[in-house]
Amino acid sequence: MDRMHKSPSIDQALAEYLGNQTKATHFCVAYSGGMDSHVLLHAFAGALEAYPDQTLRAVYVDHGLQTDSQRWAAHCKTTCDELGVPMHVLSVNVEDTGNGPEANARLARYAAFSGNLLDGEQLLLAQHADDQAETFLLQALRGSGPDGLASIPRKRTFANGYLCRPLLPCSQQQLAEYASNNLLDWIEDPSNADTSFDRNYLRNVVMPLLKERWPASAHTLSRSAKRSAAASQTLLSIAQEDLELVRLRGSTELSVSELKSLPRERAYNVLRVWARQSKLRMPRLQDLRQVLLNLINARDDSSGIVNVRDYEFRRHGDRLYLLPPQTGSEPFLYTWDAPFNELSIAETGITLTKQACLEQGINLPKEGSVTVRNRSGGELIKLGEPAFHKAVKKLLQESSVPPWQRDSIPLLYVNDRLAAVWNIAVAVDFRTAPQNAAEIA
Repeated sequence: MDRMHKSPSIDQALAEYLGNQTKATHFCVAYSGGMDSHVLLHAFAGALEAYPDQTLRAVYVDHGLQTDSQRWAAHCKTTCDELGVPMHVLSVNVEDTGNGPEANARLARYAAFSGNLLDGEQLLLAQHADDQAETFLLQALRGSGPDGLASIPRKRTFANGYLCRPLLPCSQQQLAEYASNNLLDWIEDPSNADTSFDRNYLRNVVMPLLKERWPASAHTLSRSAKRSAAASQTLLSIAQEDLELVRLRGSTELSVSELKSLPRERAYNVLRVWARQSKLRMPRLQDLRQVLLNLINARDDSSGIVNVRDYEFRRHGDRLYLLPPQTGSEPFLYTWDAPFNELSIAETGITLTKQACLEQGINLPKEGSVTVRNRSGGELIKLGEPAFHKAVKKLLQESSVPPWQRDSIPLLYVNDRLAAVWNIAVAVDFRTAPQNAAEIA
């Protein structure tokens, strides 16, 4: 039998929470009409009476998945009116993202919250210690490391404000007792009983068995999540330091040789932080293994790719790139007329300027035009002394340009003769002494 955990009461948890939020002025409860969010709304409205300068509102998200959703919205509106809390209804379309119905609804809900949150406002969710325990178990069953086992944070930045869970120290039983003692009237979502959903199975089948044997299991699992969060923060700090060490100076890419010198787990954490800072989904362990095997530990002249769902890792030489999926560049053809004002190539995002031509030593004609197009194959450029013709393909292979960018490099033609490969080479017949910015000015 494990030792019972003494949780703070609902009122104590909210008093402690508000005592630490002295700079916050606006709060918004995510109110579904269920028991948990009703308890949060009712208790927070009461606690906020001691803070007359702070405001409270509620939002109800209508997913359109239940036939009674509009009736539930009306119930929530009545409850909010009784408490004197303004409420907004946010209607969403739940799209199939391929991650399952729970994840689809959650993505739609959070997108709605994000678009509705005020600057600096705190969005309050009613998750509690039992939710934390369930999340910890779900993450453990997925084989997550400390970052995933950290589970639900009590407060984090979100959209224009913050996402907060002031009832996280409290148990589900405490919320039920509060609801009963205050005669609250809430909605029972029938989908909560559907044990085909993983979380519902844990909540309705597994957790009762665990509590029967270990009554304080929800709080001990929550404590493990808290310790995992502390470990995750330590690992995150180390990974951020490592990331700065392996990042190539003045670049977003990483040095493969520096990554190779790190122990495997630290290299994995660097890649995770790199993806997170790039606002991409966390790579799976099998993805990281492929990056290590096929890119980092490959031959020095390797140029490989590891696809990670909606982005990819690529290597070229000693550089590791993190990129959206590369589909190949679109062909382009432009006429660039004197006096050669800026030319933006929409297909590649590259902008040509007269100043950049002078800095590269490209002798533009005084009048007429230059043809600018992409490489199509078989091009030759006249180089060297004595002059010789070299294949542009070979020139690009010898350059530092990654293979997936080579077809997007502009080729400049004067009178149907290849004058320059942008930022790579200038033909001898069109070369002039390069001028720096100060000389041009």
